[in-house]
Amino acid sequence: MVIDFSRLQQTRIPDLAAVYGGARGRTMSSRHQSYAWRALQEAGVTTLIDLREKDHTDRLPALCEEHGIQYFHYPVDTSAEAIDSMVTLFPELCRCIDAGSFYIACAMGLHRTDIALCAYWLFHGADQGQEPPHIHGYRQEDGHRIDKIMRVLNAMYQAFSESNGTEPITQEEFRKRKNTIIQQTNNQL
Repeated sequence: MVIDFSRLQQTRIPDLAAVYGGARGRTMSSRHQSYAWRALQEAGVTTLIDLREKDHTDRLPALCEEHGIQYFHYPVDTSAEAIDSMVTLFPELCRCIDAGSFYIACAMGLHRTDIALCAYWLFHGADQGQEPPHIHGYRQEDGHRIDKIMRVLNAMYQAFSESNGTEPITQEEFRKRKNTIIQQTNNQL
């Protein structure tokens, strides 16, 4: 299912972009974003994917419940604990994205969101014929490099291999897909 992205564009949600039948943007936990919850509902968002490590206030899950939107917490970080969680929760992340009608965000809707979407594409979406995601946070023009994305992808590949006893994809295909992300990022400049 695809959301009504034109409805979301009528809001002032920072860093908003369409992706895989859903949308990415800044976190909806901010009080400054409270005006946009109705637009999320009207656009048909059914699942909100929160990429922050923790919401100590539990504000976002409560807001999702209040607005009839499923909340899914997929913490993205470079720590070993986070990588293990990312691997364990990865099938659910794929289910949420594949279903469409999602809103995915970290605090600013940029860096962790790029990492999560690249992981989705590299380990799942490419096999489904999806294009690699458009990078919004790790752009060279903004002084950022995609090294962190590559570190997380490498750590996830290792964790998938260790937990499953086999590589998730061949090393050759893994390198090829990482190069596609790098090349696609360079072409966006």
